[in-house]
Amino acid sequence: MNLQTSFSVDSSNLRTYPVGSSNIPCWFVFFLGVILFAWPAAADYNPGPAAEKIDQFIAAHLTEQKLEASPEISDEQFLRRTFLAIIGRIPTIEEANAFLESKASDKHSALIQQLLANDAGYTAHHYQFWADLLRIPTVNHWSLEYRLWVQEQIAANVRYDEFVRKLVTGHGLVFDNPAGGYYIRDTGMPLDNMSNTVRVFLGTRLECAQCHDHPFDKWTQMDYFKMAAFTYGFDHRGGNRHRSGIHNALREEERAAYFEAVGEAKKFPYLKNEDQIDKFLKKDSSKKTLGQQQLTEAQFRERGLRGIKARTALEEHNEAIYGSIGGLYNSTTYLEVRHLSETDLHLPHDYQYDDAKPHDLVPPGTMFGDDISPQADPAARKKAYATWLTDSENPRFTRVIVNRLWKRAFGVGIFEPVDDLTEHTVITQPELLGYLENLMRELDFDIRAFQKVLFNTELFRREKFRGEHVPGMPFRFSGPLMERMSAEQIWDSIGTLVLPEIDTHAPNRPKLLSRLAEKRAVYNSLNGYPLAEVLPRVKAAGDLRREFYATQAAFSKRITAAYDDGKSDIAKQLTAELKEKTRKVDQRSKAIVLVDLKGGLPADSGMMMTGNSLASSESAAANDIIRNSKPRNAPEGLDKDERKRWDDREKKQFQLFRDSVKGLARAVDLDSPARTGHFLRVFGQSDREVIENAVANSSVPQSLYLLNGPLSVAIHNSNSVLGSQLESASTTEEKVELVYRALFSRKPTKRESTRILTEYEKYGEEAIEDLVWVLLNSRQFLFIQ
Repeated sequence: MNLQTSFSVDSSNLRTYPVGSSNIPCWFVFFLGVILFAWPAAADYNPGPAAEKIDQFIAAHLTEQKLEASPEISDEQFLRRTFLAIIGRIPTIEEANAFLESKASDKHSALIQQLLANDAGYTAHHYQFWADLLRIPTVNHWSLEYRLWVQEQIAANVRYDEFVRKLVTGHGLVFDNPAGGYYIRDTGMPLDNMSNTVRVFLGTRLECAQCHDHPFDKWTQMDYFKMAAFTYGFDHRGGNRHRSGIHNALREEERAAYFEAVGEAKKFPYLKNEDQIDKFLKKDSSKKTLGQQQLTEAQFRERGLRGIKARTALEEHNEAIYGSIGGLYNSTTYLEVRHLSETDLHLPHDYQYDDAKPHDLVPPGTMFGDDISPQADPAARKKAYATWLTDSENPRFTRVIVNRLWKRAFGVGIFEPVDDLTEHTVITQPELLGYLENLMRELDFDIRAFQKVLFNTELFRREKFRGEHVPGMPFRFSGPLMERMSAEQIWDSIGTLVLPEIDTHAPNRPKLLSRLAEKRAVYNSLNGYPLAEVLPRVKAAGDLRREFYATQAAFSKRITAAYDDGKSDIAKQLTAELKEKTRKVDQRSKAIVLVDLKGGLPADSGMMMTGNSLASSESAAANDIIRNSKPRNAPEGLDKDERKRWDDREKKQFQLFRDSVKGLARAVDLDSPARTGHFLRVFGQSDREVIENAVANSSVPQSLYLLNGPLSVAIHNSNSVLGSQLESASTTEEKVELVYRALFSRKPTKRESTRILTEYEKYGEEAIEDLVWVLLNSRQFLFIQ
């Protein structure tokens, strides 16, 4: 069956859009505060007057430009657009029916309020915005706490200025203050971290000024380094307070063995090797030492060699312990933001301007606005910097966030680029921008309340501008800019068609929380007990490793001999055996040292962060579908060959369904960036290496993924949400309508329905499956109308 020629969606509805356009944080107490105090202010806020004022600014500007506003969209389009804008997915049929069948005069505002109050859906969608800005990866061990903390801030609707202050003042262990992940993200790159801070929160790019005065803006290289001085001198690799203690203890034991062997602990020099003995004896001062100890040179040399031998023997004995230290402690590095002494910032060696000299000490200083009083304490200095940054009177802090949220709602900022605001930036609607800034201040930086205003404007309900918008040219806002769904919106929308209650279906959350608890348990085992308790355990692990050295050496000889004899199969078998033995030794070593882990799990159930509001996110309905799914039985009346074809096809499609739903959850619950080749990466998900690095351009792999991938099969499979609805439909007309309502939130036109019913007469149920496939691949599905 040639799908591209057999039927298509009605061209009157499918517009041709341009393609490419142990110490545990008080989570529970915190979350109770969220429930009681955070959201009601935004929920009770009446957005009408502010939304009307915004529309007046837009209308006046369009009149000045002799332009007309775009027509108002239908309820079906508004429904779909609002779901995608606020919670990042398309509505279910039931959600669509509730809105479309409502006769209430305020149903549009009520829908906006309902979706803004959907904490799980709102958090899932809004997190992608912040994860892309902050470049939050989820595969690094240090980012686990940070990732969930950011989600908590979003769910709690923490004031924007407070959220940013927490990030910029992040300090200490991530277990106690997960916001420290903001600095750990740029470990070893303090200058880049400052550049990113200014770009994200002040919309200003200072990168050029790191090497020379900015060629296109007023910022000097000195401005750059003065800003960097506020947060310079922080180390992010610490956290393992016992690691150096264990090293020092072992070195002290080796030193003690040396002096015990020489027999003169207080007077005899500490010599590392025989060469140092020779150098010492050649000094004139050596005669005094020999005289005091009544030793000849030969006796001195003999004692020195005896001491070196004793120390060397102990060093060799401790070698396995040192190896154990690295293996155990390396997994808990990059967990703490701490101050370093004597790390003040100095100008680079090639500084070339007259206001200072190379290597001069750089005092902290603000780019603009009020100066900050000098702070000797690094933590106090960083807090003062955060206060300056987030001040409501900061000329760029408020302006940048309102412009970012405006672009998020309407597709393009009032000024562009949103993160390259300069003295030369042309703002075509300064009065509107000024009003939005004042509104954000009046709302006390309540992000949800501010978005509530934007979504209640007439502008949000206008048809989208479908022409080509040239970057750098003013956008007049006759309607929002046409955009393709993000990778996460497409993925989450497909999930909505397959599993119920997708917003709360988080099958990976228990695993994530287990990883968090395990990391805490490992850290506590290594650092949470007195050094006197930890050191013997590490030594015991070293003893185990030392005993294993002989086994490793014996296996290595046998493997080498096997390869020399041309017996590669035996060599590979021996290699596999050695790997298994090594794995078991590692397990035994960890069991000795990591006392808070029992059987690979935290021994203390209290370390599972049960107070985390995101911990209980689980959909029983989705789990029931996954657990109870099964292939359909063949219908009655089929002959043997027809039944076999049915069974084979059903088993194949069922397996595709099972494979698809195995890892299906909202994108926020998956590792990000996803692995190479995953749907999200193919459709342009950010790699989280660069600020806002997601793309919405079309590509051949995207087309191939939708054309040939298993997702369309999973959508219409009888076990999925849509598939079960199709299975229950009594007529073909009802099935066709269900597909359109599920994917487009509207009924099919008469032309669409007639065409598909004709195909159904020829191909039966296959026509319905192909309809799902066609609509999923259509621009009408992929673009936000």
